[in-house]
Amino acid sequence: MKKLICSLLALTMALSLAACGSSGSGTAGSAAASGSAAASSGSATTLTLWTWSPITRTAQKMISAFETDNPDITIDYTNYNYNPEYLEALSAAAASDNLPDIMGLQPGSLTQTYKDYLIDLGPYVSKDWGSDWTSHYDNVTASQLQLGNASGDDSYYILPIETQVIAIEYNKSLFQQLGITAPTTYSDLVKDAKALRDGGYAPLFFGGADGWQHVNLFLMCLSQLDTKIFDECQQGTQPWTNDTIIKAMDNYMKLWKDGVIQDGALSSTSYNDGTDLFLAGQAGMMALGSWWPQEFTGDDVTDAVSNWVYDYFYLPAISDGCTASQPIGGIDFGYGITKNCKNPDAAWKALSSFASGSGAQQIANDMNNHLSYAGITPDISAMSDTVSSRAGAKAAVDEFNRTAKDIEGGLMNQRISQPTIETAVQEALQGLAGGEYTSQQAAQHIQDAQAALK
Repeated sequence: MKKLICSLLALTMALSLAACGSSGSGTAGSAAASGSAAASSGSATTLTLWTWSPITRTAQKMISAFETDNPDITIDYTNYNYNPEYLEALSAAAASDNLPDIMGLQPGSLTQTYKDYLIDLGPYVSKDWGSDWTSHYDNVTASQLQLGNASGDDSYYILPIETQVIAIEYNKSLFQQLGITAPTTYSDLVKDAKALRDGGYAPLFFGGADGWQHVNLFLMCLSQLDTKIFDECQQGTQPWTNDTIIKAMDNYMKLWKDGVIQDGALSSTSYNDGTDLFLAGQAGMMALGSWWPQEFTGDDVTDAVSNWVYDYFYLPAISDGCTASQPIGGIDFGYGITKNCKNPDAAWKALSSFASGSGAQQIANDMNNHLSYAGITPDISAMSDTVSSRAGAKAAVDEFNRTAKDIEGGLMNQRISQPTIETAVQEALQGLAGGEYTSQQAAQHIQDAQAALK
């Protein structure tokens, strides 16, 4: 059954990439085909790390900082595109008991899929950070640390590295060129989308082939009505067929019916179909988030990125009785240590550096996303002269800092605790957008999966 679940998720589940933000998809290190456990030779240790995030250039800086501090430990690092490559690699490695020493995971359903292969990080983090270590995280990040654990399971299978907030990114320069502004009402949003279409541009580009995009956009709609009911449905205290979920699904469909989302969205991916168009100035808006400013710190960037023509807004109220979308998000990704690891003490040193030490500072400097561990912010002086001298430096850093304030202000949870519910939610929303389900049928599809958990 474990192998079946892993294989199913590898084919169907793509979560918040997003986070996310996997615009770099190379491979570094020699572990692409093998998840060998840490090998020790004398005092030297090699640890294998598989992940999709942070992007390759950021990960290499993160790892280099750790290795400089720990010359006796080497990280053999492999980067994957999240879906399907990473999910398939994990599934195959788990089936052959060949997982790496350290693996990237999202909280909830993905972690729960592989928890039997992971050690409990609780003793390590409590020893080094103190018994109150969870106080380093914002409320939503802290609440996701054990998301999906069975009753009585007090283990911590991942250590959070980054926390994100989801929003609608838009191209300010393109909007100005078309004489439109960031929408404050739903009517404005529809008009903006029409102006973009009429100008030959994609309106709100949506990667409908990615299940995580459906979840994120639906949660924007749901947050306009209730920020707690998503968790209540997962906990079984509310049915997925309740009126609030149905209305949110109806509003979700308005975005499609009113032309806000581009044609052909269900066959498009966010990375890289959407991001390539967005960077090329051919799409006006995208459902992205706080990781987007990582584009600014790249070496070879477009004029739009160099001048940072981007900003973000939250989805305006779609129908009567709604408010504008609330910030949603939580842990983008964390790292777990597998039971295959021969030197978990060395692996913990790496995790600690990536989460709160010199490795974490490198992540912050690249504005890859916000560190889950509070108080680590970008050091502008550490950025290269090429990056810091770009015309858009102030605007890019300002946007990044504003999303940090949004996280501090509190987030609605975006994560799903159980693998089968994750799959059901994505299937329901894709079926809804594709015309296979009504809102009631889509909600019932999720409820059926929830009932099967009992």
